[in-house]
Amino acid sequence: LTVLPEKCSAAGPAEDGLLSRMALNDNKAGMEGLDREKINKIILEASKGSRFYENELKKERQVNQRVEKMLQQKGRVAEEHLRTAQVQVDKMISELERSRELSRVIVHVDMDAFYAAVEMRDRPELKDQPMAVGSMSMLSTSNYHARRFGVRAAMPGFIAKKLCPNLVIVPLNFDKYKAVSSQVREVFSDYDQNFLPMSLDEAYLDITAHLEMRRNWPECQRSYRVCAETLLPEAGEKEESLSPVLFDESPGTTSSFQDPPGRVEVFGTTAEEAVREMRFRIEHKTSLTASAGIAPNMMLAKVCSDKNKPNGQYRIPPERREVMDFILDLPVRKVPGIGKVTEKMLAALGINCCSQLGQKMALLSLLFSETSWHHFLQISLGLGSTHIVRNSERKSMSTERTFGEMSVAEEQLTLCKELCEDLAQELLKEGLKGKTVTLKVKNVKFEVKTRALTLPYSVSSANEIYTSARDLLRAELDHVSPEPLRLRLQQAELAGGGAKDLCEIQAGFVSRPFTPPPIHTPPTISSSSATLKTHTVTSTSLHTDSVLTHSPPCTSAPVSLMPHPLTCPVCFKDMETSDLTAFNMHIDECLKCSAAQKGDEGSLSGSRVLETVTAGELQPAGEKDKPGDVSVTSGVCGHTPLVCPVCGQMQETADLTTFNHHVDECLNHNVLLELRETGIQTVHEGTVSTHTLTWFPNTQDTR
Repeated sequence: LTVLPEKCSAAGPAEDGLLSRMALNDNKAGMEGLDREKINKIILEASKGSRFYENELKKERQVNQRVEKMLQQKGRVAEEHLRTAQVQVDKMISELERSRELSRVIVHVDMDAFYAAVEMRDRPELKDQPMAVGSMSMLSTSNYHARRFGVRAAMPGFIAKKLCPNLVIVPLNFDKYKAVSSQVREVFSDYDQNFLPMSLDEAYLDITAHLEMRRNWPECQRSYRVCAETLLPEAGEKEESLSPVLFDESPGTTSSFQDPPGRVEVFGTTAEEAVREMRFRIEHKTSLTASAGIAPNMMLAKVCSDKNKPNGQYRIPPERREVMDFILDLPVRKVPGIGKVTEKMLAALGINCCSQLGQKMALLSLLFSETSWHHFLQISLGLGSTHIVRNSERKSMSTERTFGEMSVAEEQLTLCKELCEDLAQELLKEGLKGKTVTLKVKNVKFEVKTRALTLPYSVSSANEIYTSARDLLRAELDHVSPEPLRLRLQQAELAGGGAKDLCEIQAGFVSRPFTPPPIHTPPTISSSSATLKTHTVTSTSLHTDSVLTHSPPCTSAPVSLMPHPLTCPVCFKDMETSDLTAFNMHIDECLKCSAAQKGDEGSLSGSRVLETVTAGELQPAGEKDKPGDVSVTSGVCGHTPLVCPVCGQMQETADLTTFNHHVDECLNHNVLLELRETGIQTVHEGTVSTHTLTWFPNTQDTR
């Protein structure tokens, strides 16, 4: 949280809160020791009257309402509640400590001011002056000279110009950045072929296996010759020519380019040496520098990569004491996933650093959702994921573009096509497909809206993705008609690809800040054509940077929506899982086996043959079916009574279609109750909309 001096508060409480929200976040590398009071005044004055200002003012009101509600809940918490909650927290700490893993070596590599660095490399005249990449509407990054004025990424260009009148703003050139990113990724693959790129300029790597092999490498495999024109691995191939150093005036910068030509650089076998070699090779291949963090898990590695920026690295030794010492005074805002909203809510409870999270964990467990306080607890213990999610396990892939105001429909459609083409190229590289096409747009009022369309088959080509994305964009154009759609951001996304069907995306039209609860079941769609359902969801709660939702003070364990064991309606075996996705997959396999057996018996017709039928669109419990184009697979497997895995009641039917309808109604009913409990209101013809949940065989899966 940015705490402003009292002299800045003359404008009144409302403006004080807005100042707190809009104030400079100087957690970025290269922004240490700035005159924050002066910069914050300039930001406020430059913003007044703009759409950006109005949007921030609206968000500030929403945050204040959340903070006020949270403090009211805190006032109702008794000492008895805290003691009971502390017992639960202590038990959770013991479980987490037993699962602590320190054996993996996780690296987070982040290119230094990537877009700006590429432009400075290609335009040397920009190297010694403050510059940024983006537009007057929004900046994507800035160089280290500009950061000394308070100019940073995600800042509107018109505000940056007020902070630094001599700032040079260079337009984005994604083709150039993607080409350089490909070169960087070639180096990454030598250390971890399954590295996880987070964007064009950053990635996670697990180099544990590489270090095992590296221990036995002779010196010649770890040696590189620095030449005036080329970099040669010993007995290796030529790489690209060198360029001048980009950050020669930045503190802590030590470039390999300053070494005498022809010198041989020999790297060691430790993790630090392997990462130093990686950064050395990136610099000589691209003429750009990178910073890295080395730690036992992804969360710590991400924080460490910012520790010695630019052109540096930092490692946390794999020891619990070292991890806890590092976490002790770490500001919560430095932790990935905690942004200004979460930061402000925690600050209202007197929590500013990670060690204070642990001290007040019992209170947090009563004020925040289970998911949120579990996340806070892991942060306070320095725990994070040690398993890097591979590309084959990714739920989605997206590409987006930020620009100045665009209100011509033809231009918006052209940009949409370009985004789909870029996305298709990335999907091709990773060998991924998906079924849910999502289009996200941000208008000039800074309102973010999302439309999604789920197809009955997997797609990956540019034309297939664009066909769906175009329809989504046209639907949004029609929604605001006859007014023009005035945009400043577009994003195209494809989800539901990879090794499993991971379609957790809702069909429809969502106005943030609402974040829906996770639903691990594919949306119901037609077998002949995708069905687009459009509805608007609004909420008084603000979208946070983490997964934060309020829950009333409660010391008991969360109530499960699946109190009964799941029983397969085909083979009638009890399943040792409460995950509906795993349960769905099991049913699919049983139905496929059942269909195969019936085919062997030569049954060509009748109720024993599995067939695809068109059922009515499923409604929540209590509503009768309406005609629709929902495709389900049904069949009859004998006459043994079926037991609903949701309500546990025996169904007097042997028809899987009828049984499927009942399961859907139970699931939808539970989701409706959950949505109502969290205060979600759906505004669409005065009715409440929800997501259709259904399990059915993936008869049209093309994998």
